[in-house]
This record gives sequence, structure tokens and C-alpha cells, in this order.
Amino acid sequence: MSADSASSGQLTTAQRPVSGTTDLWGFFAFSHGWTWVFWGLILVLELDVWQSSLGTALLALGGLGLPLGGTVMTWRVAGRDGLRDLGRRLVQPGRIPGGWWAVVLLLMPAVKLSAGGLAVFSGVTDAAFNLEEATALVARPGELLSYLGFLLLLGPLPEEIGWRGYLLDRLQLRTTALGASLGVGLAWAAWHGPLFFMTGYFARAGGAPEPLQFGVMILLISVLYTWIYNHTGRSVLAAILFHFSVNAAGELLDAAPSVDACEAYLTAALVLFVLWGWGANTLRGRAVETV
Repeated sequence: MSADSASSGQLTTAQRPVSGTTDLWGFFAFSHGWTWVFWGLILVLELDVWQSSLGTALLALGGLGLPLGGTVMTWRVAGRDGLRDLGRRLVQPGRIPGGWWAVVLLLMPAVKLSAGGLAVFSGVTDAAFNLEEATALVARPGELLSYLGFLLLLGPLPEEIGWRGYLLDRLQLRTTALGASLGVGLAWAAWHGPLFFMTGYFARAGGAPEPLQFGVMILLISVLYTWIYNHTGRSVLAAILFHFSVNAAGELLDAAPSVDACEAYLTAALVLFVLWGWGANTLRGRAVETV
């Protein structure tokens, strides 16, 4: 049972379990099946995703797998009530308590900046960040807003309709908040797999990240997503904004590889603190009991 359900003492229509595992496999048919079909065509045709219009179109079509999976399977599991619930969780900022706005928007940028400071202080690098591109964007506010809008549409908005909008609840019905977080993290990390082989996808970032470190960071940060989600009334909006803050900080604070390693260590320490403070069962506090 999800932590939010436990706090209310009852399950909403959108959170009621179904027999078997069709609610999971139906979602994966969209999130991974649909997505990988289109992304597989990019690989087979050896297209550059940003230089080829067909490659860009196939990338976008593949990316629809997550929002389609989230909405179609919500309707399949919970009908119109479930879709209304999903819609409210997407657009209601009031679900996010005041102090949690700072967590959502500032936590991971603060972790990245701290990692940069740690890397410089420990002597592993002299320049933690390359701010040349960020400085140029700040000098052109219109271009900066367009770029941030692109970042929002590329990942946070479509992805979170699936990952936190649907899958996290289905897994929290079956296991602990920590177990559900790791389940989402594994699915999320695997979903990114084809992107590492696409020509041009990571060109702007100077090349693909190290796969193992990338996967570990996704697993770690998935715990933080659940922690936020379970404290914000199952807010998908909070997940979208948190995702956006992570991506925007990563793009604008072009970090040296040593900073990325420090960030992984700091994130691991933060996750351990969250688990210690709020408990692995619900990530809402050890006093919260499941029904």
C-alpha cells in the first residue's frame, strides 16, 4: 500500500490493486515496448537524432511511450476516476507544502554545487564547472527560456506521467517505498539504454555519461523522488519539477567528471540520511503505519 493511502486510511480508486501483474506488464508494453520500437529504428537506420528530421521524429514518437503508458493504464486500472486523479496531481501546486518547494527546486542543484566545492577543496580538479554556455544563455533571456522549455518537454513532463504518475503507485501497493523506488529506478535506467547507442544524442553534453555511474545515480535519486512524492500528496507536478531541476542543473552546470563522482557520493549519503530519518517502509516517517 502506498504511504499516501496509509495516511488517509483508505485506498482511492486510482490506487486499488488489480489481480495478477497485468497492470505492470501493460505499462511496460508502452514504456519499453513502444519506446524501443521507435528508438530501435533510429539505431537500425543509423540516424543522427538531432541532424536528421526522421531521427528527431522517431525519438519524439518513442518518447510518447511513457505518457501513453501512464494515461492508458490509469484508465485501464481505475477508469475516469483514475484519469481525473492523475490530472489533478499534474496541475495542483497546492499539493506541495511550502517547505517542500525548496526541496523540489533546490535540493539537487545544491548537491551538485556542493560536489563542485568538494572536488576543488580536495584538489581533484581546479575547475569544477564550465559555465561558458550557461553564461551565454543568461545573457540572452529569450534563448534561455526556450532552452529550459525544451529541457522540460524532452524529459521531465512526459516521463513523470509514467514513472511517478502511474508506476510508482502500482509498485508501492506491492512493496515498501524503498522497494518501489528501486523498481522504478531499474525500469527507468533500462529505458535509457538505447540512448547510449544513438548517434548525436549526447553530443551537446560532450559524450555519453559513464553507464554504471548513470545507472547508480538513477537508483539513488529514485529514492528521493519517492520521498518527495509521498510528502506532497502524490504530486506528479512535484516529480516533474524535481526532474526538471536535476536536468537543468546538469546542463547549465557543465561539471567535470570528478565532480560527477563527488555528486554520486553526496547523493548516496543524502539517500542514507533520508532512509534513516523517514524509514524505508513509507519514506514518510517511522510513526506512519500501513493499513
